[in-house]
Amino acid sequence: MDILKELWYGNITPTEYSRIENNANYKEALSLVTKQQERLKTTLNDEQKDLFERLLTANEEFSNIIEFDCFKVGFRLGTRLVIEAYK
Repeated sequence: MDILKELWYGNITPTEYSRIENNANYKEALSLVTKQQERLKTTLNDEQKDLFERLLTANEEFSNIIEFDCFKVGFRLGTRLVIEAYK
């Protein structure tokens, strides 16, 4: 497979290569977060639930921004390492 061709045609999605879902610490942390969210929801009225859902959505958007920035930093570092290797 020609990786540059795959990248050009948009067939490569970096998140496809993530193996975080197989990480035991990730699974444990996700379970804890989900459990606590559900527990909190049972104590909220409808207006508070709506506000909480909007908070979760905003937090997800924020996380996506941070994750993309980390990806760019890592990609740039990797590129610099490859360039340095060819000097």
